[in-house]
Amino acid sequence: MKNSNANTNLLLLLNFIFACVAGIVSVSVATFLLNMLLLGIGLLSINAMFKDGPRRQTGVVLFLSFFLVYGIYMMVTNTLYIQDPFRDIFYAKDSVTFYTYIDKVASMRSIGEITEYYRTDFFASDWKGFAWMASVLGFLAKNIDTNSLVLQKLPVVFCSAFLLVVLFSMLSTYINKDTSLHFTIVYALLSYNFFFSAVYLRDVHIGLLFGLYFLLLINRQGVAGIFYAIVLTVLIFLFRPEHGYFSASFLMAYIYLLVTDRNNATLNKFKIPILILLAVPALTQIVLLKEGFDTIQSTSENYLDSSMSGAGMGSFGSMLLKLPFGVRHVTVGLFSQTLPFPFYAVLEENPFFFPWAIAALFWFVVWVVLLYTMLIKPRNPLFQIRELRFLFLIAALLILGASSNADTRRIMSVYPVVYVLFAGGFLSLSIKKRKQLISAALLFYFGLVFVYALIK
Repeated sequence: MKNSNANTNLLLLLNFIFACVAGIVSVSVATFLLNMLLLGIGLLSINAMFKDGPRRQTGVVLFLSFFLVYGIYMMVTNTLYIQDPFRDIFYAKDSVTFYTYIDKVASMRSIGEITEYYRTDFFASDWKGFAWMASVLGFLAKNIDTNSLVLQKLPVVFCSAFLLVVLFSMLSTYINKDTSLHFTIVYALLSYNFFFSAVYLRDVHIGLLFGLYFLLLINRQGVAGIFYAIVLTVLIFLFRPEHGYFSASFLMAYIYLLVTDRNNATLNKFKIPILILLAVPALTQIVLLKEGFDTIQSTSENYLDSSMSGAGMGSFGSMLLKLPFGVRHVTVGLFSQTLPFPFYAVLEENPFFFPWAIAALFWFVVWVVLLYTMLIKPRNPLFQIRELRFLFLIAALLILGASSNADTRRIMSVYPVVYVLFAGGFLSLSIKKRKQLISAALLFYFGLVFVYALIK
């Protein structure tokens, strides 16, 4: 315990030093204060999330460690590539659009005026939650000293680091604490979470809200949980309407799991009328999904071609586009899990894209192991847990439904669920079989790279 406390104190000191450096680099006391505030919010949230001391302590260490790691990566990339935040980008041109617009709105006279502005603003209508939050932060910063891109990216770092705590909580519900910690560290270092922690976009915020939804379904909170689920759906909608509509699937899954739970005798008695009432919004969701797929069918050629060309898939992407409708989307949905392809292609654009390149290779291995333990050797014990089956089905629908825009950042919000099931499958294998499967996955991947090189 003393050693654990010493590690925590060291991490707190290092994070304090980072907060000072962030304030100095951005020449802003506001940046320092926001950094410390986010650390405080994270620690208080972890304290509320975990009832038992050992898991709580592990959550604290994870959060502090990766707030620091991701924060340093964000700071380095921002310093090297962003001289003018109104013009320069590290990744994603939307970053400049967001910052330019938000900085302007942050100059308004009050938070009330900012809130009123976003009620009717058309330009930010599909990202008003992110816009309002960032504008309020900018407003407060300007009232202290100045707004800056470093300050605006700190919440992205926070969401990326806290998502790891959520993932650890999910894993440790089914797997022992130490093994869960190891799996979480692997995800923290090798997944897309690392790269997007330095990108000024709303996708990581949405990912954290999805993560909280996963926890809600896993650790159901009775009837009160329905209220929490509605709040999460509204928040997700405010950050991106498409994800908000989709998150209603989680709400319906929550209600279904709640009323069919044999341990909940009271609600179980009324499950038939409740499920009949649930069928009405469920049918609405089916209609929305059908409209979405119709849109995909009418526009997929252009979107897929554009997305794949941007990812460097070239003629290989064109070959996939020639597949029949349905088969094409399943194939592209699966192939989207390898982007960027080949993994080293993005390094030619920017060497600091290395976490993105590593994630592409890592995620391919994750899917190979998962599919093997799900289809070929179906002995993954976590697939026997019904809430995880529901979550995986919903995650798969989002991945396949978004295949018309093969952009990892739009679908990575469901990756924690995929990873939890991967962990269950991986642990169900012998050590020898794990090594063989990873080797086979890497051999298959580089075989695809060889084919890609031939047809490029």
